[in-house]
Amino acid sequence: MFSALLLGFALSMSGSFLEPIKSESFQLLSTLGMFILLFLIGFNLDLGKIKRLGKYVLLGTVCIIALEGFFGSLLLYFVFPTHVNNSYTIALITALSFATVGEAILVPILAEFNVVNTMFGQLTLGIGTFDDIIEVLVLLAMIALLPTLLPQSQNYHLPNTMAALSMLTFMVLLASIMVKVGGRFRHLLDKHLNKAYKTSTCQLLILFLFSFFVAMGGLFFESLATVGAILSGIVARQLLPKELFSQNEKAINFLGYVCLSPFFFLNVGSNVSLGSLFVYPLMIILISLVATSTKLFASYIVFQKLLQAKYSLLLGLGLSVRFSTSLIVQYILLDSGVISSSLYSALVLTALLLTPIIAGVYSWFLSSKRPP
Repeated sequence: MFSALLLGFALSMSGSFLEPIKSESFQLLSTLGMFILLFLIGFNLDLGKIKRLGKYVLLGTVCIIALEGFFGSLLLYFVFPTHVNNSYTIALITALSFATVGEAILVPILAEFNVVNTMFGQLTLGIGTFDDIIEVLVLLAMIALLPTLLPQSQNYHLPNTMAALSMLTFMVLLASIMVKVGGRFRHLLDKHLNKAYKTSTCQLLILFLFSFFVAMGGLFFESLATVGAILSGIVARQLLPKELFSQNEKAINFLGYVCLSPFFFLNVGSNVSLGSLFVYPLMIILISLVATSTKLFASYIVFQKLLQAKYSLLLGLGLSVRFSTSLIVQYILLDSGVISSSLYSALVLTALLLTPIIAGVYSWFLSSKRPP
């Protein structure tokens, strides 16, 4: 995925192959890749684990997101107001998007140094897991508010806010009901289907849920399809028996991360405006500083006594990795016309620059001494 993002950025700089990337066929594959990524967020969301999260995980997540959302929104609204349509709400949603955690990059590093089961590793994974809930809430809020955030000239084809909220509420309630009956459905699958039919039935069930929720949201309001993709993943996880979940998880992750999501990340990279990066270098520097320093500060405040100062700062540094969902939110904001191409380019470039740097420093510190 990271390679596809870099390739898209390189194509944007060279101006090569941009016409095929902008074609209707490629955009369809890109959109499907985005939907699959959102489905995977819901599919990998362990609701039972989130209920058992400790107070430190809850406190750390809330503190980090609150500080980053607050300082990030102030930066965007007061320093670069024209890039967020002079709207504090847009500035806040954008700031919350780069407050998310790319735990998919941290997990292999933690596993490599055998620190997954330490307090440090569990806090990292716990905050990353709880952060997924915040990501979903940010998407929900953004979709619900989008009709009021867009300029009046772009609102003629959008439903009103109450209609969007009503449809959103219906989708969430339907998903909640399906999650509630998930236990009984799993029992029926285990009891009445033999092993030969279970796998094919579950694969058809996953495909049906994904298509149903995406279509239900998309037929009413195109951006609601993104929420439908997340909800379909949550429901699919709850309906699958534990044995079949393990069997299908690798195949679904392969389909999403290897086969389809690269189209989306290639498209994300190709939308970066190289010219705007030279015009607004200060934007890139300030976003990088705010995105990293607020997480370091919040992590130090919450975890210094529990982990010692050194590892509380290292925890904050690791949580500064941004990827996947944050880029999806920013892409939707750009595609909807509520943030400028320059701001979008700066956000993508900070993720491109900071991710390998943070991963390198993070790994180097973990290799020197095992954290508590």
